[in-house]
Amino acid sequence: MKDKRFKKVCDMIELKQLKYFVVCADVGSFSKAAEILYTTQPNVSKAIKALEEHLGFALFYRKSRGILLSTRGQHVYEYACKAIEDIEMLASFSQTDRIEQLQISSNPSAWMANIFADFYNQFDVERLHFQFYSASVEEIIKRVAGYQDELGFVYVMSNQNTAFQYILSRNHLEFVELKKTQVMLFLGPNHPLYSATEISEEELKKIKLVQCYEDEFDLNNYWKITNSQGKDMTTLESVVVTNSNCVMQQLLQTSDLANISSGYITNQVDQKKLKAISLHEKENVVMFGYIKRSVEDLSDWGRQFVDFILGQLEK
Repeated sequence: MKDKRFKKVCDMIELKQLKYFVVCADVGSFSKAAEILYTTQPNVSKAIKALEEHLGFALFYRKSRGILLSTRGQHVYEYACKAIEDIEMLASFSQTDRIEQLQISSNPSAWMANIFADFYNQFDVERLHFQFYSASVEEIIKRVAGYQDELGFVYVMSNQNTAFQYILSRNHLEFVELKKTQVMLFLGPNHPLYSATEISEEELKKIKLVQCYEDEFDLNNYWKITNSQGKDMTTLESVVVTNSNCVMQQLLQTSDLANISSGYITNQVDQKKLKAISLHEKENVVMFGYIKRSVEDLSDWGRQFVDFILGQLEK
């Protein structure tokens, strides 16, 4: 009997009812929801009433000045939001029928931006759509694991590799290393240490940073990790954190802020007069590569993009 009722409820619930319910919950009013949904209040009330009848309980407490989610309604709200998101994602698949997609994410990187532009210009295909998303290492892991991206290009410190691999395995992902490089401190022409060839420990203590993101694998965490000799590294202050590589570059060009990043991946340098100083922890290199789902092979276009990068790395 329970299974029959469950099937009946599933058959009767409509996507429109869920959308009306979520909007009502968000704005706390049937009338405001009607304005947002371009319909009338009676239509909204009717849809909510029908949904409540299907479920067998009240979703809202009716107040004199609006509506408030009931205890059960709060649980339904969470699932309704997820159901709408999943259904809209399924609908998007039909809209991209016969259109190939290459979905990529990457840590903010001017070099990767140039690579992607070159790849697009070389392989412009009429029925191929691209998505390129800048994100932190943690967000890239979530995006690839959640099938939002096929490939996620990241820069990770080698001394963070154990923790990094553990998180990847938990998410059924793997990391393919493409190149190693050193940790560098980048300074702009307005920085007082711009003409220096190396940085002393006392000078490091005074440096302020602009960094792209702060997460467990942020390269700034290099300074929060004990080195191989057991010495605690100097902790530097990130006074600006941004997800914009353009903002970071602008601040480096015009202010006294510095940035900790990986060294140059190739000899094709376009850093607009930035000074790069090695931080001399040679046992702690930066690994550059991509994250992919362990159980899947790369698509044809994913493989072509990786091969394109490999070709650039060999120059």
